[in-house]
Order: sequence, then structure tokens, then C-alpha cells
Amino acid sequence: MVGVVVICHYEMWKHHEIQVESAQTLDIQSGDSFVDIASSLKTMGIIRNVGYFELLARTSGSAASIQAGEYSFSGTYTPVSVLQNLVSGKVVTRTLTLPEGGSFKDLVQVLASAPKLNFDLPNLRVEAALAELGIRRTWAQIPSDHGEGWFFPDTYQYTNTTQASEILITAHNKMIEELRDVWQNRDQSIPFKKPYDMLILASIIEKESGVPQDQQRISGVFCRRLNKGMRLQADPTVIYGLGDTFTGNLTRAHLNMENPYNTYRNFGLPPTPIASPSRAALEAAAHPAPGDALYFVARGDGTSEFSATLEEHNRAVRQYQSNQGN
Repeated sequence: MVGVVVICHYEMWKHHEIQVESAQTLDIQSGDSFVDIASSLKTMGIIRNVGYFELLARTSGSAASIQAGEYSFSGTYTPVSVLQNLVSGKVVTRTLTLPEGGSFKDLVQVLASAPKLNFDLPNLRVEAALAELGIRRTWAQIPSDHGEGWFFPDTYQYTNTTQASEILITAHNKMIEELRDVWQNRDQSIPFKKPYDMLILASIIEKESGVPQDQQRISGVFCRRLNKGMRLQADPTVIYGLGDTFTGNLTRAHLNMENPYNTYRNFGLPPTPIASPSRAALEAAAHPAPGDALYFVARGDGTSEFSATLEEHNRAVRQYQSNQGN
């Protein structure tokens, strides 16, 4: 009879509901013992009997199947549903966003500040990022291990067991996928023989404007300038080349400096991308808008004014720079 009573009590316990009023979080590390996990659950008030919980896990064959991770409990649970959560790995999932137009340094800062993300990139260098991440350059269109521009800006999910390097590798694979797709469907008249050159231009377009319609027109300006042998004269490339020395005020002295990213002095594209371009910027680089504009200037409201001649451009610069100064 004692055995029957115990069995009945155990069966009732398995399905007894416990209300967790305020969210409780349990971190399970790889190698944690089942008894320690059950004890933590009891301390949190999620289960009431460690022995029964261990019996439930062993009789169901689940004791060795609990997955590491961060679990959140809030609402109504039974011991059975608690165990099911731990075995199925219903861990807390967070998201982070790698920003469009963000530099490699910006992306690393986002990863470093993401809560509960294992940041394993303290010494990662942009110049050798792909090699240091263990990314093999199996695609012929990846000319070097330089990491700028090779990580797609998007929202990514992670758990507390995710490494920051895993997100970057996922973002890199995503950029390869996006770049290949856009390149295959590109306008054949664009002045690029390699997808990497299109990636570089897309990064400049991204930094110049976030307006899709203007991005295509800006692409048209840059492609026409390249075809005519004109310098790009793109402020964002100069700023990128200045690095941490740039304080927010681009001067004429900066435009005259010797720097591989100074497109006011150098012809053609800079040696690498300067940021992570969005899909829209990639599409703009692949499909430049037709026209005769060779110049553009920001209007101050997010859009740009386009001009076919230097005289028109100088007039637009005076107009809009004056407006921005008011």
C-alpha cells in the first residue's frame, strides 16, 4: 500500500501545475550535473521535489538529453513540461542587427555590446579578418583576407551559447549569397569585371545615401565617372581612409592627403569596400540609373541633387550647403 501511495503521489506530482509569477532564468552549462540542475529549479520555485524530478528524467530516458543554454520560465508549468523544455532546448533567443553601412569596426562593436553573446573576437583585425575567422577563400572572387564589406547587414538570432565569430561567419556566407545573386543578374554594361569591384562600389553608394531611388542615380554618376576616366571624388572613401583621426569635419587638407582611399587624388575604386552594403545598395551598383549626371550633392533631407555639369553642381552646392548652415 505504501508503494501504491507513493506511485499515486508521484503521478499527481508530475502533472501538478506551478505558477511562476515573475520570469525566472536558468543558465545550464555544458557538463552541469542533473542533480545541480534540479536543485536550481527547486530553489527558483519551478519544481518542488528534486528526487521525483530525477526519477521522471530517468524513467523517461531524458536525464542525459538536457541541452545547455539559457532558459526562461514564466507562467504555468508542470514537472513534465519543465523537463520537455530542457530536453527540446527551448532556450532564450535574442537578436542583434549588423547595421547597413556599418564598417567592420562598427560590426565588431555591435557584437561586443550584445548581451549574453560570447564575444571571442578581442584581437580580430580587419586586414586579416577572413583568415582569423577561419574562413577559407574558396570563392575565386574573394581576392584577400581583408574583411571590410564581407559581412551582410541584417538581423541575426543568437543564444547565450553562441560565439560572436559564428554570427560573423553566418553574415559572411549571407553576403556571398547576396553578392552572387546580384552579380548574376547585373546590367552587363556596368564597368566591372569582378563582383568584388561591384561590392566596393555598393559600399560607397551605401555611405552616400540610404534612399533606394537616389542610390541607383548615385551608381549611375559613379559608373559614368569611371567610364570617362574621372575621379570618383567620394567623401566617404576619404573619411574611411582617415580612420580614427577623423573628428567629423572633412577639410580641404584631408582631400589633398596621400591615401589609397582618397578618391579625390586617386583614379578608380579604392582598394577595398568601406562598409557593409545592403541588398538595395548591391542592386544599385548592379543596375545604375541611366542619365547624364556626373555630380551630386546632399540636399540635407536625406535626398540628393544631381547635376550634369560642374557649373550646375557648384550652384547646387552653394544652395544646399547654405541651407544646411542655417
